[in-house]
Amino acid sequence: MAVVIDDTSFQAGMKRLDKRMKQVANDAVSDVATEVLRLSQKEVPHDTGQLQNTGHTKKHADMDYMVGYNKVYAARLHEHPEFRFQKGRKGKYLEDPIKKNLSVFRTYFEKAIKNL
Repeated sequence: MAVVIDDTSFQAGMKRLDKRMKQVANDAVSDVATEVLRLSQKEVPHDTGQLQNTGHTKKHADMDYMVGYNKVYAARLHEHPEFRFQKGRKGKYLEDPIKKNLSVFRTYFEKAIKNL
């Protein structure tokens, strides 16, 4: 005797859940990228504002975002925290906000998953 189980509705539900999880995770990553940019704006070196004004986020693929600044000297300033910047600004202006807020960023994903 063979038992046949029809799991088509289960499989369809799993596909819907997978699609929804990807959407929710992508939204959370987008929110984190936006927040990293916002936080870095408070630390990015500021003389004339040209560097700060180039801050942006860009989506590359699903759950792959870039946060950056578009001036040829942006990386040099970021990688030299020993430089003395005006107005309390500093190097590591992208890295430090990420490191300091990892637990906050984790909550973006926790909240997103709870709301599924």
